[in-house]
Amino acid sequence: MSQKIYRPSTYRTNRRQFLQLMGAGVASAALLSACAPAGGTTASAGSSASAGTHSEWVTGKVPSDISAPFNYSSWEGEEEMRKWLLHFDNFFKTNYPKMQVHGDWGIDWGEYWTKMPTQLAAGAKIDLMWMHDSRVQTFANNGWLLPLDDYLASFPAIGWPQDFYPSQVKSFQYQGKQYGFPYDFASGGLYLNLDMFDKAGVKPPDENTTWDDFVGLAKSLTIKDGDKTTQWGVTGLPTDDANNAYIVVKCFGGDYWDEAITKSKFDQPETIAAFQYLADLIWKHEVMPSADMLKGLSMAGDLAFSSGLSAMHYTLNDEAFVLAETINKKFKWGFAPTPKGPAGQFYFVGGSAFSIPKSSTQPDIAYELIRWTLSNPDNLKVSGQMGSQFTGNTKFYEFGLPPDDWGVDKEAFKKTFYDLPREHGTLPSYHPKYLEWDTSVYATYMDPLWTGDQRDASVACRRFTTLPTSCCQARKRVIGLVSG
Repeated sequence: MSQKIYRPSTYRTNRRQFLQLMGAGVASAALLSACAPAGGTTASAGSSASAGTHSEWVTGKVPSDISAPFNYSSWEGEEEMRKWLLHFDNFFKTNYPKMQVHGDWGIDWGEYWTKMPTQLAAGAKIDLMWMHDSRVQTFANNGWLLPLDDYLASFPAIGWPQDFYPSQVKSFQYQGKQYGFPYDFASGGLYLNLDMFDKAGVKPPDENTTWDDFVGLAKSLTIKDGDKTTQWGVTGLPTDDANNAYIVVKCFGGDYWDEAITKSKFDQPETIAAFQYLADLIWKHEVMPSADMLKGLSMAGDLAFSSGLSAMHYTLNDEAFVLAETINKKFKWGFAPTPKGPAGQFYFVGGSAFSIPKSSTQPDIAYELIRWTLSNPDNLKVSGQMGSQFTGNTKFYEFGLPPDDWGVDKEAFKKTFYDLPREHGTLPSYHPKYLEWDTSVYATYMDPLWTGDQRDASVACRRFTTLPTSCCQARKRVIGLVSG
């Protein structure tokens, strides 16, 4: 199974732990039902409240006593869903207590992007769905999403769009229309086991550390017992994740394609050098395990880090709260930005959103739910605190910083995941065929580097430019979607 850095963690909190975290007094019957071990949720919001009057968060166009299904789908797991389940439960309990709310969540990341196109193309009645900035153009281009512009104009969300991250607002636009309401500002960085650094007598990396320096650090922190590695220098650096690997490519001065997406740049020496660097961390320097190696240990990179098997781990800011739970103060930990390269500093930024499928039977309620969840100041504070999340609204970033009881350097976290990414953040030029390109072409051509079947990045990278071409196929050629 591929380990996508932006895929939700594989950790799963059981029902008892979930109730302890949420507080029995907060979780209503609907929320408790939402925590079924299978991942899906089915609840009648009316189970804990009688039909109430409309609040300021709804338009009044839909009767408050409506009784109908409301279906949503998400790739996020229990840890990430805690905040959303709480917000959703409060919204329906207050405004539409007779609605039957069903959530299909905890879907594997890869499966989600296969399942949703299939369901939506068939007209499945899904009222709300999680959307990613790398996928929104595909869904909008295929006519599977409703534009939100009319809703935003007639019933504006608080602070929209001026208080939201411009990069995230733009990320969910297609052909001049808004197809997603961003719920976060996600960034990538390094998590550090500071005890391991102290023991090795090695200074932690900072914003001046180069990728060349990083190899030396990782070597100093890797420990072997004969042929067996007992401590890895680093885990989690992006390999089979094209989105995050892009920052390494940019640091080396490479790119995926030109601005018009008509010419591949995978054969550029700088692009090849970046992928060779990542492959060498695994096979030449032996400081980072491959996904298959970790699979053999029945764990992902985040669990390896929190279990004390790696000194550094790359992942996103919103994984911090999960790591805090699993580390549970077993060691002192900290944060550092990803290294800089010959071409400068580049940091991963991206994010997710809520979208309304065109097949929704309750689009008005779906928009009201989005507005309530993602622009209500009270909810934004909770989302930040419960999910170490930088919410889509810039005014609430501080609620996504680590709490004092974690015992970590809050300013180092802010610099790593907020200040530097806001200044130097970058992401690929996504396009309507990116979903197909990422899951088929990129995976097919680059996977041999990460499995060890191919150790030469130039061989893998040049496959992107050896596809058939003609004047009418030029664009398809670049994204690797010609049949021959």
